[in-house]
Amino acid sequence: MNSTELDECFDFVKALVLKCGAIVKAGQQNIGKVDAKTIFSDIVTKYDKEVENVLINGIKEKYPEHCFIGEESSSEDDKIPALTSKPTWIIDPIDGTINFVKNNQYFCISVGLVVNKETVLGIIYAPVTDDFYAARAGMGATLNGNKISVNCVKDMQKALLGQEVSLAGLESRRLKTIERTRAFVTHALGIRCFGSAALTLCYVAKGLIDGFNVEDLYPWDICAGALIVQEAGGMVINANGGKYDIMKPDVITACTPELCEQMLKIVRDSDEIIEKLKQ
Repeated sequence: MNSTELDECFDFVKALVLKCGAIVKAGQQNIGKVDAKTIFSDIVTKYDKEVENVLINGIKEKYPEHCFIGEESSSEDDKIPALTSKPTWIIDPIDGTINFVKNNQYFCISVGLVVNKETVLGIIYAPVTDDFYAARAGMGATLNGNKISVNCVKDMQKALLGQEVSLAGLESRRLKTIERTRAFVTHALGIRCFGSAALTLCYVAKGLIDGFNVEDLYPWDICAGALIVQEAGGMVINANGGKYDIMKPDVITACTPELCEQMLKIVRDSDEIIEKLKQ
């Protein structure tokens, strides 16, 4: 896909995402008025599906040869499609569902385009604040059309980190999440939890925080945001120190190589502690 084709994809999907932003913003206002007998999860699913359908159907009409990996469609099939070399859109219609239900601002629509198994386009839109984050491979990252860049923090003691502590609510992830949080909060300046992995990656990209470790999530949670961080000058690696894997996105992101290396050491040390605790 050449630069002209990528520009065309960006302009087309930007318009679709903004349209979907209006849908979820109106939906969030309606959730607060739902009868108490109605199950919130059903309402959320309605808006998740509506947004995903608008995006997929719109893109399919213009680009019928493209593939899709979406949160809602994968949930229905109980299987995540394999990633091929074909142009593939990876979509999270509402990232930050609990925030959406609770009527706060920390949720977003996340859309990434992967070609030849490499992310070439990332779009993340936060409807409440009207913040539109975007990145194209090799072209830098922007917020509402203005260039953004990561911080230059190199010392863990001066770093404000993101950590998704709410994952401890799941028993299967509890021990790892608690130990990771203990380890990072012991060494860093501070920890923040926003409830949306996609937005947290954007906050690394624009310098609101300095790093982020998150594991056990899905491709649609990370794909677009990882490119935005990279194009803003930050690092994204696998939590074991290898190359970031789009389809198994256990990641460490950081604003500098030095901070990334310190975060990786903390993760490895905490893994040793976790293994001892399991014994």
